[in-house]
Amino acid sequence: MTADAGVNRANDAIRIAAAYFDTRNFERARGVLRTALTEQPNNAMLLIHHARAEYALKNYSGAAWSAHAALSVAPQHEFAMRIYALALDCLGRSHEALWLAWRGVMAHPNEPLQHWTYAELLLKARQYVSALVVVDEALRLSPNHVDSLVLRGRILHSLGRLPESDEAYRNALSVDPDNAEALNNLAVNRFHLGKFGRALRGFLGAAGHDPSLGDLARRNVGAVLVRVLRRATFLSVLVCLLVDVVGSEQKANVTTLGWRVLTGLATAALICVVGWLIRSIPRQVLRSVLRERFFLVIRLAYALVAVAVGAWVTAFGGPQWAMVTGMLLMFLGAAIAWVGRVAGT
Repeated sequence: MTADAGVNRANDAIRIAAAYFDTRNFERARGVLRTALTEQPNNAMLLIHHARAEYALKNYSGAAWSAHAALSVAPQHEFAMRIYALALDCLGRSHEALWLAWRGVMAHPNEPLQHWTYAELLLKARQYVSALVVVDEALRLSPNHVDSLVLRGRILHSLGRLPESDEAYRNALSVDPDNAEALNNLAVNRFHLGKFGRALRGFLGAAGHDPSLGDLARRNVGAVLVRVLRRATFLSVLVCLLVDVVGSEQKANVTTLGWRVLTGLATAALICVVGWLIRSIPRQVLRSVLRERFFLVIRLAYALVAVAVGAWVTAFGGPQWAMVTGMLLMFLGAAIAWVGRVAGT
């Protein structure tokens, strides 16, 4: 095989692999590149694209090996340096990854993706201030680079600068309105500010734009459920306390109208919380999250029992069983709150 023929064969393999990359068929892309590499094992471009395929398939050791082999042929190749740094980081070799990413920035100071890679690894290393400086350089070179805008938002979130983080995500969405990562991360900021409704809509919207975020969306919805159902548990304990008071007052033949009104108000607040959850989260998502977090089922069931007892006592007063039932449910609620706090659910 002549040199020109070899180059043509390699180029053909790269074009075919690129078509598979476009359709996210990474297995077929890797297969094409491996076949070409049996004929030209030292072709730097084949090795680089093979590293890309291995990285996409999460075979990070294979990606690192191919990228290293490519760099032995083309020591300053920009993409090879980036993919090698990212693969090393995924293998837990973070110090080597950071050093290589820094080398990439030094070798290619005008390439925004090199700065993005270095900033990403600095963020993972919790060097937030340095990461912000580097990502700002990436955005100076390419102001509308969506990944850099999203990364800037993540860094600012880590620094506790949520308004600026929101602005970075909104800038990313102004360039790419369907960017699922920006939508999800903006919802995370809403969650940390206690804006649970907007957070839920953001998590579900992000998963709708990118189905691969389904597991992440369920975890985030689960986090919202934990926060809201903790409040529901507190309200439930309050309802049960008022039920106990109504029962005690009625047993002593004292008027209970005022306490029943308070019980009704607390019960109505609890109904609003539980009803908002059930109305805001699609049934399929809610069932999926509750299957994964069984303790939330206990919290929800406890809230529903408190609603039933509170509504009965509000409407019909405190019969003989109300005092004992209210006291037992109070102790049960306290136990649920304590176990949930210890378990983080």
